[in-house]
Amino acid sequence: MKPETSGYTLVELLSVLALLGLIAMLAWPRCQVMADKLALRQDAAILAREFRMARQNAITYGRECAVVFKVDSTSYLVRQGQNSRTIQLRRGVKTVWTRFSQDPVNPYDGSRSACRFLPLGAPIQGGTVHLRNQRNQSLYVVVAPVTARVRVTETDPGS
Repeated sequence: MKPETSGYTLVELLSVLALLGLIAMLAWPRCQVMADKLALRQDAAILAREFRMARQNAITYGRECAVVFKVDSTSYLVRQGQNSRTIQLRRGVKTVWTRFSQDPVNPYDGSRSACRFLPLGAPIQGGTVHLRNQRNQSLYVVVAPVTARVRVTETDPGS
């Protein structure tokens, strides 16, 4: 009688596992680059949404609403009247600079700037926020001066 010879040997299984491990090891750095870029895009999209919501809240409630930034920070503040909330950026993403006017609530802190929306929905002035991740990939969130249109771009609109 012949023994049953169907199935895989231990050597075959270990060689397949070694190949899968090698492929995963080679693909991991590329996956990290894509994950960092995705985190940057998500933070830029969330910031653009916060600008739009701040404008809408200023119109709805009839009082000024602002989005406040601190240079080289990993968070920003959304302020409406006496209420405010802090929004954290994802790991590795930070605000590098902004082209908004200085925050009038804290005029002695030169590193704080604010995009302020009047009760009719118009911004005090337009501007740009530069977001960068740990891999030096950048995105810019731009608010148009009169129309308060918000867009996200990969090129610096001021250059």
